[in-house]
Amino acid sequence: MEGSDSELVFQPHTSSDSEAIVAMVNRDPFHLLNGITVAEFERDLDEPGERIRDNTFVVRIGGKTAGYLSLCFVAVVSHSKVYCYGTVDKDFRRRGIGTAMFRFIFARLGSIARREGKPIRFIHRAITSIPGETGLGIRFGMKEQHILEVLCLRGTDEGASSRPMPGLQFRAPTVSDAALWADIYNKAFGSSKKPESVVYEFQGSDFSPKLYVLAVNEAGEPVGFVCSSVKGSRGRIPTIAVKPEWQRRGIGEALLTEILRRLKQEGAEEVRLTVDSRNDAAKALYGKIGFRLDYKRIHYEAEFLP
Repeated sequence: MEGSDSELVFQPHTSSDSEAIVAMVNRDPFHLLNGITVAEFERDLDEPGERIRDNTFVVRIGGKTAGYLSLCFVAVVSHSKVYCYGTVDKDFRRRGIGTAMFRFIFARLGSIARREGKPIRFIHRAITSIPGETGLGIRFGMKEQHILEVLCLRGTDEGASSRPMPGLQFRAPTVSDAALWADIYNKAFGSSKKPESVVYEFQGSDFSPKLYVLAVNEAGEPVGFVCSSVKGSRGRIPTIAVKPEWQRRGIGEALLTEILRRLKQEGAEEVRLTVDSRNDAAKALYGKIGFRLDYKRIHYEAEFLP
C-alpha cells in the first residue's frame, strides 16, 4: 500500500536536503520552527554539544521527501534528554509515516543508550492542533509529563505601555553576558544551559539587540531577561526568565510589557508565548494583558536504559 512502512526510507541528512525540509516546515503554521530560513536551519544543526547534525534524517517515500526528524541531545548528570524537531509533509499525513518515524526513533535511541551506557529520556512534544500527534505518544506507551499552553495576543496595543519600575533598567545583552544569561535561565527553570550555547544563540541571525532584553536592578545586577523574534507580522517570545529571589516583584510583567512595545515597533500584529499549564500566576498575568489560549503542547516521555 502506498505510504506503508516497507516503502519508507530513512536517510542521513545532507545539506542538499535542507531546502525541501525548510519548505515543509514553513507550510505548517504550528511547527516550532515555522518561518525558518535554509541558512538558519543549517546553523541550528550545529548547536554546541547537542549532536543534532549527526541525528538528522530525511524520510523518503517513492523518491519523494515525505518528512524529516532531528534529535537534539541535552546532557545532564545522570542521563541525556532528547527532543525531536520534525514533521511529516502535509501531503503525506495520515498514512502511518509518523508511526514509522517513532519506531525509527525508538530503535535508534535504544541502540545509543546501550552503546553509551547512559539512560536516555525522550520527550515527545505533541501539539493538540495537529491530528494524531497526541495519539502517537499514547500508542507508544509514553507517560504524560506536563502540558504547556500556547497563548496568542492578537494586536499588541495592550502591552505597548507599562509603569516604569524604580531602579530597574533594560539593556541589550552582549556575548560577555552569556554566563549571566545562562545563570538566570538555569535558576529560573532548574536547567543546565551552558554559556557557550548562549554565545551561539547571540551570534545567530535570530538575535536582535532590540528584541533581547536584560533587566538590571539598581545595583547593576542582572535579575531577568526576555528574548523574542519577529517573522513577518508574527512575534514570538520563547523565554521570559526572572531569578527566583526576584520573582513576584513585577519584573516579569515589566519585561513582558517592554518586549510587547518593541515587538509592535517591529511590525508584530500577533504574539505567541508558552506557559506551563500549572503556572497560575503567569497565566493570570498573560490573561490580564490579553493573551488567549491558542492550542496546547503535551509533553510525553519514554526512557531508554543501557
